[in-house]
Amino acid sequence: MGSRRARWPRRQRPRAATATRPGSAVRHLPGSPSFHRQQAGRTKGSTQTCRDLAAFVDWINAYCDTHGLPDRIPLVGGQRWQLTSRQFRRTLAWFIARRPGGVIAGAIAYRHQSVQLFEGYAGTSASGFRAEVEAEEALERGERLLAMVEGYEHQRLGGPAAQEAEARLEKFGQQAGFAGLVVTDKRRLQLIMRRHDPNIYPGRFVTCIHNPDRALCRRPDDDGHGPVLPHCKPLACRNVALTPANLAAWREHLAHLDQALASADVLAPYLCHRLTEQRDQIAPFLDEAGHPPQGSA
Repeated sequence: MGSRRARWPRRQRPRAATATRPGSAVRHLPGSPSFHRQQAGRTKGSTQTCRDLAAFVDWINAYCDTHGLPDRIPLVGGQRWQLTSRQFRRTLAWFIARRPGGVIAGAIAYRHQSVQLFEGYAGTSASGFRAEVEAEEALERGERLLAMVEGYEHQRLGGPAAQEAEARLEKFGQQAGFAGLVVTDKRRLQLIMRRHDPNIYPGRFVTCIHNPDRALCRRPDDDGHGPVLPHCKPLACRNVALTPANLAAWREHLAHLDQALASADVLAPYLCHRLTEQRDQIAPFLDEAGHPPQGSA
């Protein structure tokens, strides 16, 4: 009897210790549910993020090839460009900062302590983000203004500042040496805009003939050089000129208002009042500009 081994009851038998090193985590098989639960709350590292970006590039190119779209991400040296998380973040910051109000939104999203810090992060030159964007916007604006002169569009403007816009663009075309040819040299166009900028800013609904003393989009203590088109008050500002494209945008907006007011019985009373008030303000504005809305008497 003494040589027999003691037998533990089933419920009192001690469990074997887990064979792991002190401080090490238990490893789960990649296909097990425990593995997926363990990975769900973890942040991806830089290596995995770069792999995801490479897969994203492949997906974009495959999608464009399947649907015949020209928006493929081009190869560099015959090979796919190896994106890094740093390049992706700075590129994303560049596009965010170029949107209206994007500098503030980007500073919040990237958790920067100041707007200037985000501007420097989104920029790529020593001059800083703001100066770089202003130079690009001036170049794009110069191309549009020369196209207006080329098509004699400046002679078909409406609005309270139409005559001043025609005079400025006529002078701009003469100073630029315009002789029926489009300026394609980027450096020459930059020089033209630096010397003979007419301070005309095309927009979707209005073309601003900027005069700081009568602009309503900036505060009196604001030292900005150009207008703030997102804050434009086109129905009251005297800097407004209207191109055919602006008139088309206004008519499209009026069509949306009429469509919304057609079902006014299902709208809230305040919303219906605001839409009707906006419709009644826009129609006389276009009438005074010499372009009454379609269907009006």
